[in-house]
Amino acid sequence: MRLKQVPFTIPARVPSLLAPLAKYCLPALLSVLFVGPLTCPLKAQTYEQKLDTVKEFKRFFNKFKELQQKVAAVFILEDADCPEAVETLIKVLRHREEDIRSAAKEVISGFKEPGTFEAMTKRLEKMRDPQLRASFFDILSLAKQSQLKPVMRLIYGKGGKTLATIEKYEMARAFGRLGAKDHDDILLTFSRDKAYEVQVAALDAIKLQKLKFLGKKIVPLLQAPVWQVRASAIHCVAVLRPAEAVEPLIEMLETEGRLRIDANEALMDITGRNLGPEYKRAKKAWAALRKISDFRLPTDAEIKKGKETREKYNVIYGKGKNHNTFAGIPTTSTRMIFIIDVSASMNDLVVDREKFRAGGYKSFQKLEIVKTELLRTINSLDRNKYFNIVAFATKVKTWKKWLSPGHVVNKASAISFVKRLKPLGLGSGGLLGGGAGDKSGKTNSYRSLMTSFSYDPAKDTVVTGNSKKKGLKLDTIYFLSDGRPSIGKYVDIDDILKAVRKINQVRKVVIHCISIGDFEATFLKRLARENGGVFVDLGG
Repeated sequence: MRLKQVPFTIPARVPSLLAPLAKYCLPALLSVLFVGPLTCPLKAQTYEQKLDTVKEFKRFFNKFKELQQKVAAVFILEDADCPEAVETLIKVLRHREEDIRSAAKEVISGFKEPGTFEAMTKRLEKMRDPQLRASFFDILSLAKQSQLKPVMRLIYGKGGKTLATIEKYEMARAFGRLGAKDHDDILLTFSRDKAYEVQVAALDAIKLQKLKFLGKKIVPLLQAPVWQVRASAIHCVAVLRPAEAVEPLIEMLETEGRLRIDANEALMDITGRNLGPEYKRAKKAWAALRKISDFRLPTDAEIKKGKETREKYNVIYGKGKNHNTFAGIPTTSTRMIFIIDVSASMNDLVVDREKFRAGGYKSFQKLEIVKTELLRTINSLDRNKYFNIVAFATKVKTWKKWLSPGHVVNKASAISFVKRLKPLGLGSGGLLGGGAGDKSGKTNSYRSLMTSFSYDPAKDTVVTGNSKKKGLKLDTIYFLSDGRPSIGKYVDIDDILKAVRKINQVRKVVIHCISIGDFEATFLKRLARENGGVFVDLGG
């Protein structure tokens, strides 16, 4: 019989030194004693109890030495929904450790009592710390506190030009969450800000709120210098559907890489017709459509119905094959990284061998199948496609320190790198070192993703190498793994997803995920879905 995890609320008068133990260990103990949920849930804390919880937190928080103890202590305040808890957590928001600051944000944004947020809202106007005020914008909007909007309007009116980048960024995101009625002028101004992060946040908010009357004014941003702004503008006009965006989008079909594909999809969303990804063909087709006397762009309802029909027939007939793929996912990008799991479990054989029998693989070992797929992809690249390879287990090893063109020499080097990859933690050594009995064969998913994000796509040069070449900007990650994360700074999948979400909000890197094996692939499905990618299950 499988035992259920029992939800448990910590009483306010549990001594705070024991609180982390009570929160994380007591539920597990109770689940051994009870085979079902508790029938007598604890009552909500009284105001007196909440004050006592805050008092005990303040007394012991700084005495904890371990990071996880401090984080657990912060979460003890989840049930202390009162102004005093907010005042205490405001100080925690200035803590040097990001994990502690994030925990404080999460706790405050989960509060429900209206009086709890009054003090925060009143303090905003006179606040002088940009980072703290930006945190308030984030927290109050996550908590769905609509009274934040007029306060942000007041702050913008008094010092819009002097606001820090982080303040404008979080203000734009807040309007995206709470609604932008009567505040669209702020978002439009932010969409032309000097900081690309602010532009991206504003465009995402305009798209989320479907401010269609701004569509025409967004069109010039399709030619913005920073590619993330262009990408956000493409997705924005695809939702707002201004006719003025059609011709600039067609011009973007002359570019290479992911934005060309995005532009083609946006054209379909606006016109309702597949003009094709080829510039000359699309330009000719659009000119022909405009000559039709009664031609008009379809309505939103007609577009929605057309999408449903296409998806239906894609399932029935399958999509057209693309020879330039990795594990079945088209490699339309020209700036990509392949992240490959080489942990110990990749030594296992696939169970459903019939599915892989016709694939031309040397063996049914999971890593051997993955290597074969990657080698085929590398061979299909040309010198206009820049790529890198990241192999990971407990540690991470990259093929190069920068994105490199797919010319004949680099492809030979990459092929050699891939062929030498072996599962770690089996006594085999390999590129990442390690041997039997050590911890080298665990799955450090967080570190591999953060290593890939170190290739800063917002700058003209990559930050991990000495390359001075222009335009080496990562826009796509292919992440392949066979199991759940088991080691690293973050192991819990929600923590990893949160970390990726935070860094990728403005980077706009698409993450495609591929699973192999018979494990539950929730992590990879969510990682792909939350980052604009495709999830493919190779099977197990």
